[in-house]
Amino acid sequence: MPKFLISILPILMGMLCFAQESKLSPEQGQAWSMEKKYWQLVEARDREGYIALWDEEFVGWPYDSPAPVRKDVIRSDTFGKFEGLTKFQLEPKAVQVFHGVAVAYYVVTATYTPKDGSNEVVAFRCMHTWRKTNGVWLIVGGMSAPGRSLK
Repeated sequence: MPKFLISILPILMGMLCFAQESKLSPEQGQAWSMEKKYWQLVEARDREGYIALWDEEFVGWPYDSPAPVRKDVIRSDTFGKFEGLTKFQLEPKAVQVFHGVAVAYYVVTATYTPKDGSNEVVAFRCMHTWRKTNGVWLIVGGMSAPGRSLK
């Protein structure tokens, strides 16, 4: 039974995400599309595109870091924490836009395949703060919280 639930989880989450995304205003939808772009760049391991999403003044606190980090850390270890990521599903929880600043909260369900070949499915909370400067959305802040294993 647990294997069946894990196999249908992406389908159920996709249906839920579509319902939540359809409730977003055009401005919120634009900000949410940047979150989707972020994960598409991660999946493609597009370092240049990924780095371009981050504002030079970025500060954030990833769950696996003992202290907040700045863009120099993002540059130096671009995809380190995503090593082994094979697929992901995003579930928007809230997106709010305030005069050119957007805050997006969501859950990521990610499948990792470590070098030993096993699969691990985890869910974690994520938030990014985006600022629109000269028509371009850039990440200025963020935070994540550890998830739980869905194995």
